[in-house]
Amino acid sequence: MAKVYESDIDPEEFIRSFRDDPSGISSMKKKSTEEKTSENPQSEVKAQPTESKTEPPKPDPVNKTTSVTSVNAESEYWQKYIANTAYLRPKLRFLMVEINPDFIQKIKRIISYENGSPCSIKSFVNNVLAEHFERYEAIIKKRL
Repeated sequence: MAKVYESDIDPEEFIRSFRDDPSGISSMKKKSTEEKTSENPQSEVKAQPTESKTEPPKPDPVNKTTSVTSVNAESEYWQKYIANTAYLRPKLRFLMVEINPDFIQKIKRIISYENGSPCSIKSFVNNVLAEHFERYEAIIKKRL
């Protein structure tokens, strides 16, 4: 007589997981971890990290009350990040990195907004990082 195995997987949930997440594995892992934590609620309390009271100070965000859309700010932004061709065709080859696809789409829209701009995504990201390292140079040097 053949053995009959019952599956713990809900077919509808399985199909939905593929629609939400193409790999489908993450939602199934979530489900199994939720079941495990519901069985052991005490271990969940122990697993939560305690908050550090000595958090490093966060840099002040850009003042939201200033008008970012002013003509001067727009031209400064364009000169600093889009028109700057220092990283357009660098002589050295750079390492490949993963960038959030949402950021890539935003950068593409910014670049395409400027007709005939000499900027690429690589150039834009390098210009932003160069400005970041320049702005926080003192803090970064302390950590190096």
